[in-house]
Amino acid sequence: MKKIWAYLQERFPLQANGVLIVSYFTANFLLAYGTTIQNGAALQLSWRFPAGCIVLLFMFFHIRVIDEHKDYEQDCIVHPNRVLSRGLVTLAQLRRAGLFAVFVELIFSYLFGFPAFVICLVLLAFSWLIYKEFYIGETLDRHLLANAFLHLIIMPIYSLYVFAVATDEFPWSAPMPMLLYAWVSYGVGLAYEIARKTRAPMDERPGLITYSNVMGAYPSAYGSLLALLFSGIISLLVGVLMDFAWWYHGTVAALLLIVTLGVLRFRLKTTTATATNLQIYAGLFIFAFDILLAVELIRLHGVTWV
Repeated sequence: MKKIWAYLQERFPLQANGVLIVSYFTANFLLAYGTTIQNGAALQLSWRFPAGCIVLLFMFFHIRVIDEHKDYEQDCIVHPNRVLSRGLVTLAQLRRAGLFAVFVELIFSYLFGFPAFVICLVLLAFSWLIYKEFYIGETLDRHLLANAFLHLIIMPIYSLYVFAVATDEFPWSAPMPMLLYAWVSYGVGLAYEIARKTRAPMDERPGLITYSNVMGAYPSAYGSLLALLFSGIISLLVGVLMDFAWWYHGTVAALLLIVTLGVLRFRLKTTTATATNLQIYAGLFIFAFDILLAVELIRLHGVTWV
């Protein structure tokens, strides 16, 4: 257990991931209710809320385990000091932990209801495709951005799973704001994926595949910005459809401006620090959009425990 804990601290820190996953689940859970309740009714939290947060945490964890299996040989070369690379924890141990996570997901999804159970099965099927690299691994290895586009489709599926958990309905009955917001996580996930692998030229390492190495440092930074703009525009559109207050729209616009200035600074002064800031900005958006949405929904409707 100590070895698994050491691995988690390094590759899946529960504190940071827990905060992000809870905020993500909260925003989607409240939006699911906010788009379906009658005017004047409060948002309702029940046992489904904490249980759903736990299930989503396990879902993200088992994807982490899948990535470790896919990338093991390369990571042993490029990242020899990691816990897994040093053999302090083994792939077999991670596999057992991942299977336990899947077991928890299936049990709780069954308890949530048939729609949630079906979407859970869809997520597991998609996880298998990720593990098999969609059966076109060699092609994806040559097209890094296409690889990210495909893998991150799992993010809107997560949002639709949360809708099923909250409402006990299938996603095709979800109102338009919910369907739109499901793609916000796709955009911010893509932005973060690109930003964390964007480096200043002097920081590139032989054997380490990065977007900046493949695309160039500046096109990579612009790509991260475009992905955030995509998410920002969808967030604004959801705000219009939900009749959110001016402060919500103003805050989203301000966040987009901050990131744009960060990319401009990286362009004018390309250093390790300005490259790292791109990842920080993208990470901020992952958290900020969800918190903004949750706060505004609670302000409009209030929230109760049932």
